[in-house]
Amino acid sequence: MISRLLSYISDHRWQFTLALLLAAGTILAGMGLMSTSGYLISRAAQRPMIVDLFMVTAAVRFFGISRAVVRYFERVVSHDLTFRILHSMRVDLYRKFDSFSQKWLMGRRSGDLLSGIVSDIETLQNVYLRIISPVIVAALISILTFTGLAFFDLIIALTALAFLIFNGVAVPYLSLKLARGRGKTDITTRTQLKIFLVDRLQGLQDLLWMGRKNDTLHEFDNLQNKLDDIQTSNAGTSGITEGLNTLLSHLAMFSVLILAIPLVINGDIKAVWLAALTLGVLSSFEAVQGLANAFIQFENSQESSERVFSMAESGKDLAVSEDKNQIEVPSGKFEIGFRNVSFSYNTENITLNNISFDLAAGSKTAVVGPTGSGKSTLVNLLLGFWKPDKGQILANGKSIYDLDIEQLRKKFGVMSQDAYIFNRSLRENLLIANPDATDDQLRAVLHKVGLGKFAVNLDIQPGSQGMRFSGGERQLIALARVFLKESDFWIFDELTAHMDVNTERRVLDAIWSNLGNKSLLMITHRLVNMEKVDQIIVMDRGKIIEKGTHAKLLQHKNIYARMFELQNELIRDV
Repeated sequence: MISRLLSYISDHRWQFTLALLLAAGTILAGMGLMSTSGYLISRAAQRPMIVDLFMVTAAVRFFGISRAVVRYFERVVSHDLTFRILHSMRVDLYRKFDSFSQKWLMGRRSGDLLSGIVSDIETLQNVYLRIISPVIVAALISILTFTGLAFFDLIIALTALAFLIFNGVAVPYLSLKLARGRGKTDITTRTQLKIFLVDRLQGLQDLLWMGRKNDTLHEFDNLQNKLDDIQTSNAGTSGITEGLNTLLSHLAMFSVLILAIPLVINGDIKAVWLAALTLGVLSSFEAVQGLANAFIQFENSQESSERVFSMAESGKDLAVSEDKNQIEVPSGKFEIGFRNVSFSYNTENITLNNISFDLAAGSKTAVVGPTGSGKSTLVNLLLGFWKPDKGQILANGKSIYDLDIEQLRKKFGVMSQDAYIFNRSLRENLLIANPDATDDQLRAVLHKVGLGKFAVNLDIQPGSQGMRFSGGERQLIALARVFLKESDFWIFDELTAHMDVNTERRVLDAIWSNLGNKSLLMITHRLVNMEKVDQIIVMDRGKIIEKGTHAKLLQHKNIYARMFELQNELIRDV
C-alpha cells in the first residue's frame, strides 16, 4: 500500500520536502522556545545586568513568533500537497472508470462507487498528513535532539534518544494492536451506510408508499450505532496512548534531570543550562506523540487504499481499447450490419444468439419483442459498450471496433429507457446534447416535444434525479436532447415506456415530423406506427424469429400478428 501511495509524491517531491522542513521547523521552534524560556528563568534568578538578558529575551520572542508563523505555512503547504495528491488519485480513478466498458458497472451499486471515489480517497489523506510525514519528522527531530544533547553529555543524549524511540515505536505498535480489526469494520460499515442512504434516498417515494419508514429508520440506527461503537473504542485507545505519551515524556524529562544534576554539581554543565535541557527534551516529544493516534487510523487507510486500488484494477481486463491507429469515422450517413452476432452477459445465459440484420442508411427499423429478449443489448453492442462473443458489427463494411469509438458514438442520438436527469437547471440538462445551443433553440425544442410550459423558465431545477418532474416529463427532456444533438442516426429504447397514450401519440408525431432523412432504430414493445418503418425485427429469447414490413408480418399470422392483435384487444377493453 505505502509504496503505491508514495508513487504519487514523486510528482510533488519539492513541495513534499518543503512540507517536511516546515513541520520539523515548527517542532524545533517549540524546542527553542521551551529551552530559551528555561534558560531565561534560570539566568534571571542569578540577578544579572538587564542588558545580559536582551539576547535571551529576543530569542524567546523569536521562537514564540516563528513557531506560529512556521506552523501556519506548514499547514498550508502540507494540506495543499495532500489535496493535490488526492486530486491526482481521484482523476486517475475517474480515467480508469472512463476506460472501462459498461459491463464493469453491472452489479455495482452507486453507493459503493460513491464511497470509493469520495470517502475512501479522502481517508487516504491520513497516510500523508499523519503517517508518512510525521514518521520522517520524528526521525529527524530525534537525531537532532540526540546531536544537541551529545554536546553536553553522551549518556543524557542516549537516554533521551531511547525514550524517543520507545515512545515513537512501542506506543504506535500498541495502538495498532488495540485497534486491530476495527479499521476494516469501520470502512465496511461506512460503505454499507453510504450504499444504504443512496439506495433509500433514490427510492424514497416507494419506501413511503410501502410504509417502510420505520423499518428504514431502524436499519439506519443499527448502522449508525455500529459506527458509534467503533468510534468509542478508538477514543478509548486514544486515551490509553495519550496517557502513555504523557508518562514517557515526563519520565524522559525526569531521567535527564537526574542525570544532569550530578554533572551540574561537578561543574561539567553550567547550572543555568539545567532547565533548558530538561524542558528542551520534554518539548522534543511533540515529534513522536502524534504517531500513536495516527496509527489507530492506519488500518482504515490500508483498507481504503486496498478498496481504491482493487476497484481501479478490477475492470482492467474490460478497458475500452484506445488504439491511436483507429480509423476515422466517415462523414455523412452510413449503414450498419450485424453479422452472426452472439453475446452473453455471463457464461450461464445467452442474451443474443446468431443475430444478423442490416440497417441501411436513412432506413427506419423497429425491434420488437417481449421483455428480456435482447432488444436493448443490440444498442449496447452497437455503441461499443460491450464486444460480441462471436460475429461482427459493421459500419460501412468496417468493424466498429476498428473505428474511433468516440467519433462513432457522436453519430448516434440515443435515448434509453432510463434517461438520467442531473440536479442542475433545465438549461444545463439540455446543453449536454449541444453546448452551443441558444436559449431560443432550447425553447423551440421544448415546444416540439410537448414541454412548452417549461420554456418560459429554463432555470427551473429538476431536483435529484429529476424527481420534480414526472416519469413522462423526464423522458421528454431526454427526447429534447436527441433533437438538439446533430446526429445522423436516432436510437430510441422504449421511448414511451413512462407515457400515457395521448402523450405517446404527440411524441411519435414529433419524431416522425422531425426525422427527415435520418436513420432510425426504435426498440419498443408497443406496436404503434409500425406501418411507417421499413422493417420490423421480432426477437424472442435472444433470437430473431421474424423480419419484414408491418403488412407482410401481419400476413404471415405468426408471433408479430398475435402481438398486434393482443395489443388491439387490450386497447378495445380500455
